[in-house]
Amino acid sequence: MKPYKTLLFFLSIFILLSLLSLVFPKNGIRIGNNLLLQFPDIKNIFTSEESKYADISEILEYHQSDIIENLNNLSEDTFNRFTDSLHVLPDSLKPEIKTDSITTIDSIKSTKNKRTPGAIRQNLEYPNNDKSVLYQFYSQLKNLKSSGELIRILHYGDSQIEGDRITSYIRNELQKEFGGSGIGMFAPVLIKGTTISMELKLSGSWDRFTIQSIKNGNIYHKRLGALMSLGRFAPISSSDNKMYFGEIKLSKSNLTYLRTRRFKQCRVFYGFNEKPFIAELKYKDKTLDAELIAPSHQLNTLSWDIDGTLDEITISFKGEDSPDIYAIALDDHSGIAVDNIPLRGSSGTDFTRTDLAFLRSMYQKINTKLIIMEFGVNLVPYITQDYSYYEKQFYKQLKTLKGLRPDISIIVIGVSDMSRNNRGIYESYPNIENIREAQKNAAFKAGCAFWDMYEAMGGKNSMPSWVNANPSLARPDFTHFSWKGSTVIAKMFYEALMYDYNEYLKLQENKK
Repeated sequence: MKPYKTLLFFLSIFILLSLLSLVFPKNGIRIGNNLLLQFPDIKNIFTSEESKYADISEILEYHQSDIIENLNNLSEDTFNRFTDSLHVLPDSLKPEIKTDSITTIDSIKSTKNKRTPGAIRQNLEYPNNDKSVLYQFYSQLKNLKSSGELIRILHYGDSQIEGDRITSYIRNELQKEFGGSGIGMFAPVLIKGTTISMELKLSGSWDRFTIQSIKNGNIYHKRLGALMSLGRFAPISSSDNKMYFGEIKLSKSNLTYLRTRRFKQCRVFYGFNEKPFIAELKYKDKTLDAELIAPSHQLNTLSWDIDGTLDEITISFKGEDSPDIYAIALDDHSGIAVDNIPLRGSSGTDFTRTDLAFLRSMYQKINTKLIIMEFGVNLVPYITQDYSYYEKQFYKQLKTLKGLRPDISIIVIGVSDMSRNNRGIYESYPNIENIREAQKNAAFKAGCAFWDMYEAMGGKNSMPSWVNANPSLARPDFTHFSWKGSTVIAKMFYEALMYDYNEYLKLQENKK
């Protein structure tokens, strides 16, 4: 083909595409539920639109030492070996990041600190500015060392906290300050692809049951307990007199804080077994204890004192019927236990669908004093103008949980920033602030404290800045924090909590 004909061909194609861009719907054409067909605007081809991402240099500057210091607090300096429990994008699908958009820790070390020492970037908020909604919890902290109690903090959340992200930092800092050790409670059967702050390996025919199991009719009751799940090593109905076996092997992880490995007791929370079963605790090949457990129709606890120097333990079960196993806990005898409870796919509205009387009894047994509720990212992709329906649902959950025990306090952590790709530019979803307001309103109506993660991150269009930072503080899905980012956001929350706790101590001192 002659050159001029080639040129005419490309010009005609360009003209046709230009005309098509003029008539193509600006918002695109949706094909099915998961595909949106868009056509580039002719103006955008010749003009480059600069993305206005939030400036997070102050955040990096203030928290740079903690990002590095946390490496030294881990069992080994292997922080880069951490892997998130979420799907990792292949290189071909990762967004192209311009080097001039990256903010590095090294590049800001010489900048002037914009905040005075001890300043809080994002404070806790309270209904009618009434900070007393957390005074019961603060009183527990104040008297903890003299009381010798073990109190629990339950950290519920969505996939943002999977793998003990965020929770592990809060746990470590609280235990350093108020005592305690161990990783707290965890489910015997984990969500597929997730981890805890120990190596866990299962043997036997284990099944996991959740709120979805209730909806599907896979279990005949609603007793899920504090972790919103249960595990079994034998079928729900087993009348064949067959002997079933289940084993949980726990070993140290070199990728966690040292304090998580210094637990002093191991407990199994179980119940509702129709037949007796045998439970054994082993260290390597040596049986440390074995018990024959009688049939039961209530919540029970199996407890062993542990030498904190053990690097590996195995809990094994055998019987013709399995109890419902609600949790395993590795704790100290006193201090604070902080439990990481990820509920993948949840928006925090399923608690009232479970057996509340049973949930109350478990909260009582484990001595729950504070609940942290961190949800929202699963709601973001479903854009609507009015989130009053979610506000009502979420308020119902908070009010119900607070009513289970008179001494439970609740802190709601609001939704994080989350970005979508709009014609090559990553921008905040337009509904995030509406979801945040619904969560805050629900929290205040229920008498709970609120911490605004969205604003703590930097507000609108802050997620791309977290993704593009060096080291990266968020994953390239523009939704979830990286491990380093989890440390930063957890530190922000912890500082806000401790700031108000210290203000409480000053208030109590002034009353004397």
